[in-house]
Amino acid sequence: MEETVDLTEQAAEQMLELFQQFGLRHFSFVPPEHFIRLQQQLESSERGSGDRVCNYPLLLRIFTILVHVEIPPTMSELGIELEMPLSSTTRVVDWLVRANIIERAGDPDDRRIVRVRLTETGWQIYHAGMDFNKKQVMNLLAIFTPEEQEQLLQLINKLINRIPSENNLSI
Repeated sequence: MEETVDLTEQAAEQMLELFQQFGLRHFSFVPPEHFIRLQQQLESSERGSGDRVCNYPLLLRIFTILVHVEIPPTMSELGIELEMPLSSTTRVVDWLVRANIIERAGDPDDRRIVRVRLTETGWQIYHAGMDFNKKQVMNLLAIFTPEEQEQLLQLINKLINRIPSENNLSI
């Protein structure tokens, strides 16, 4: 039985990676229930701003992009990946900076370039969300035998690899 649990955990990790790849191609996948801490931070950063500039599918996409790039993107690169105008991207980034989720960082090679990356708090929220999602996926995978889990992963890989990706940020 222990081997099944280990395989299920391994399969869950692989599934999460696949879901993230899927999330890079589509806007919404993970429900927002596990973002309690994030929600509190975002609500506190909204007070007095008068508008709500972000939604959970967009947040998921931003987290996924920032986690999977080797070099943090510039505002322009992030906007291109999000398929948003630079002005909208700037509003979202400003909001997430106020919430201490992401930060602006200088480029070591060019002082004129500003990049965006997750803060330590942003990373903690990301990991908490991934841990929650992994448990959810493990619960779903528990109904399958190890062989079925492997077959399912192969089939989902096949499916996701057929979905075209319009933008690439060297992920």
